[in-house]
Amino acid sequence: MAVWSLVINVILTLGKGIIGFVARSDALVADAAHSATDVAGSIAVLVGIHFARRPADEVHPYGHGKAEFIAASLVAILLVLAGIDVMYKSIMEMFTKLVAPASIALYAALVAVVIKEVLYQYQVQAGKKNHSPALIAGAADHRSDVYSSLAAAVGIVIALIGVRLNQPWLYVADPIAGFIVAILVVFVGYRLLRDSFTSLMDEVLDNETTQLIADTVSCVPGVQRIDDLRVRINGSYWIVDVKISVNPEITVLQGHQITKNVKAAIMEKHHEVYDILIHVNPFFAD
Repeated sequence: MAVWSLVINVILTLGKGIIGFVARSDALVADAAHSATDVAGSIAVLVGIHFARRPADEVHPYGHGKAEFIAASLVAILLVLAGIDVMYKSIMEMFTKLVAPASIALYAALVAVVIKEVLYQYQVQAGKKNHSPALIAGAADHRSDVYSSLAAAVGIVIALIGVRLNQPWLYVADPIAGFIVAILVVFVGYRLLRDSFTSLMDEVLDNETTQLIADTVSCVPGVQRIDDLRVRINGSYWIVDVKISVNPEITVLQGHQITKNVKAAIMEKHHEVYDILIHVNPFFAD
């Protein structure tokens, strides 16, 4: 999916950029600049997924899952920088001699809206299915493109109405639309950057899903109590840290067998779990 996104983003970037330049549409050129960051973002997603799928090694015993969060962060930073650049250029255009865009710019923006919405729907489903933050970040990028292309289309329509009514002052709607596009881009980039940094700081799984894992552990024979349970998100997989209490009178071998059973139970019922660390405490009623 990420490969297809890259190919389509390249085509859309070139198409909107060329048509925007020929049709003299600042809004469509701004939208093309946004799509250009999508190209870089799609490359970042591909690289992130590639490294995230590498198996654990001596240096990275917990795997390389956080590579996806790093990729998502790169996408977010590119979005913010591109948005700021487009905001500046749009403001500058508002104070120059304005020219009405050609109608082909409107058709290009509407085609981009349809294509990007289809890409968003497919990629967000793939991201949720595979628990991939990089794919979900790329999907959010597609949705921001939908909004930006819509804003560009509205600005172009108003400018074309100005042509029809012979009201040149309406031409300013085109660079204003470019400015609105830029605001949307910066907002989406900020949100993605915030979420990625939160995950890089070892964000724990939500309480509802953690409770499902706790229920699994509690059903294992020999587990008297769960003293602590933490589930860390590490890219597309989870890492579980759990402390359990067992009968203090059993042997070390019996306690070891209980931990093996706990691990097997979790791995069997929760396929997103990559690794488990289990600590055994002696159980006392008080």
